Amino acid sequence: MRAFPPSIRGTRPLESSYLEWAKAHGYVTYNLAISGVPPLDVGLVSPSVDDFTMVTDNEYGWPPLLERIAKRYDVGAECVVLAHGTSMANHLACAAVLEPGDEVLIETPGYDPLRMVPEYLQCDVRMFERREEDGYRLDMDRIERALTPRVRLVIISNLHNPSGALTNSAALERLATLADTYDVRVLVDEVYLEWLYGLKNEPHSAINLSPRFVTTRSLTKAYGLGPLRAGWILAEPRLADRMKRLNGLFTSSMSHPTERLAARVLDHAEQLLQSQRERVSRNRKTVTAFIDGNPKLSWVRPEAGTVGFVRLRSGHVDHLVERLLAEYDTLVVPGHFFGAPDHFRIGYGMDAAVLQEGLKRLDAALARS
Repeated sequence: MRAFPPSIRGTRPLESSYLEWAKAHGYVTYNLAISGVPPLDVGLVSPSVDDFTMVTDNEYGWPPLLERIAKRYDVGAECVVLAHGTSMANHLACAAVLEPGDEVLIETPGYDPLRMVPEYLQCDVRMFERREEDGYRLDMDRIERALTPRVRLVIISNLHNPSGALTNSAALERLATLADTYDVRVLVDEVYLEWLYGLKNEPHSAINLSPRFVTTRSLTKAYGLGPLRAGWILAEPRLADRMKRLNGLFTSSMSHPTERLAARVLDHAEQLLQSQRERVSRNRKTVTAFIDGNPKLSWVRPEAGTVGFVRLRSGHVDHLVERLLAEYDTLVVPGHFFGAPDHFRIGYGMDAAVLQEGLKRLDAALARS
């Protein structure tokens, strides 16, 4: 295999340290590091042999799936770009917007791959803080102070990963005004926002507020269908067209069986989401009671979603994670992957019995720390 030239090999990342860590620890019995939900029964969407046809017109996306996504998020079908999961959607969006040497602003604490992709594209990445004492809300003054003429893209997650904090439409509108003033785009990873679809008096997606926004989602977190790798980007039509053409350098087109199964899932989306929401809501109450009852822990309670960011008031998070893994067959995500080494991310989308036993083991480990 041909190696990268030294000038490239030494200047950009070739992996996500967080994803490498997560993939290496998928075997843990009480895995509270998981950020999604158990896979749903695919039989619920009634797949048929026709879903596995190999002949179709899907060079730029299968039209029936594009139309379903467009209808769900109140955009035109020309605004929808298909991608293999949110990860590839974020990569494709960044690649279409950025050039080497551009500046990118990204939130901290934040999801490691959202930072690594612009670095891989040889951009200069700078951070702006989402502070715990502010409930991890976006501080527009802080963002504006960080903007320079070289900034081409601001990247956020909504719901915020790792805290689960919601950025509401009023804050997004202020961010859109900043984007207009400074001529930048804003990439919003909305993969966790699906939990709130239809439940709040909010737009279905940030792109409904301004063409400055580019948003990404998938069927991974809320539906438990990560193996399908069904994701998408919503962008204004000219940018969406650029992404579709650029995708010829990456995955070209989506697997057609994935497209057809994704369309079936969206046809049953509310039914599928409701059962997941009920379990996750109960689990959030369980985790909240656990954290409230432990003087060593605190958090900003998540608005929704399946993850929260927990502060360890004393001791070392990395030592706690190591003990949990070695002695209790239990796992949480160390906060240094998000830029906050005194925190850990906990997931609660799993079956209640796994969560409850994992919390018991976490309690035992904390008692010894």
